[in-house]
Order: sequence, then structure tokens, then C-alpha cells
Amino acid sequence: LAAGNVGVMAATNEAVSAAQFPMLLYVFTAIIVLCLITFRSLRATLCIVIPLAGVSLLAYALMTLLEIGLKVSTLPVVALGVGIGVDYGIYMISRLREEMLATDGNWPEALRNTQNTTGSAVIVSIIVLLGSFIPLVGTTLANTWGLSIYIGWALIIDVFTALMLLPLMVKWFKPKYVFED
Repeated sequence: LAAGNVGVMAATNEAVSAAQFPMLLYVFTAIIVLCLITFRSLRATLCIVIPLAGVSLLAYALMTLLEIGLKVSTLPVVALGVGIGVDYGIYMISRLREEMLATDGNWPEALRNTQNTTGSAVIVSIIVLLGSFIPLVGTTLANTWGLSIYIGWALIIDVFTALMLLPLMVKWFKPKYVFED
């Protein structure tokens, strides 16, 4: 490798690149363990983790398409996409449980109430977040435009999975956390 700062940066980026899958495994392990502790339900945990894994795969696919490598500078952006996806999933499943209790187990009403309250909040938060990243798409700074596109893509997929896929999975898996007292 080159000497000086360039060499150090190249070595650091190689180390991050080599460690990306173990890091992703650690992140998902932590999410699974914390969701299991919080919800005390494997099915509820799967309802959150499966869509999140799909978002991560789609986001990595976009990074490959845009030729954005995982480096020290891009790692926080990847973490942001995963973190927001987990948040949206937790918000939705927690609210679904509250609504199922409030409506005496009436799934259509509970889902409608959840979408009207928490779903609306998720959409407003995504609009605010996208509004802060969209202006960066036009920048000429190295990788900033690509990362802006990446985070926009990840956020949109996070919202889609939280509002559409997660309720379908909850209905299909029927986790006790949501469907039973």
C-alpha cells in the first residue's frame, strides 16, 4: 500500500470491507436479541427482522449498482438505514399490539388505526429525512450524491416494509405479542 495518509485510508477501507459481513451479522444478532427480550416472541422478532434483512440486501444491491464501496465514510450511512428500519418496525408492531387490545382483537380496525396514527407519523418522518438528503444528490463532492441516493432508497424501502410488509407478516405469523394478551 501507499505510504502516508493515503496508505492508512486504503488499509482502513480494506479492513472495513473485509469486516462488513461479520459486522452485519453482529448488528442483526443484537437486533434479534433485543427484539426477543422486548417482545418475548420469536414471531414478532421475525416480523421485524425479515423485512429489515430485505432492506439491507436491496440497499447493498444499490450500493453495488452505484459503485459505492463500504468504507469508513459510508459505514454510518449504512447503519442509519438499518437503524431507521428497526425503529419503524418497532413503532408499527408496538402500535398494532396497542390497537389490538383497544379494539378487542378486531384486526381490520386495529390495522386501520395503526396506519392512521403511527403510519402517518412514519410518513412525516420519512418526508423530513428525505428533505434533508435530497439536496445532497446534486452535489459534486465525492460519493455524496451516491450516498444520498442510497439513503433515500433505504428510507423509502424502510417505510414500505414498515407500512405494507410488516402488517402482512404480522397477520401471517400471528405473534402472541400482538394477538394475545
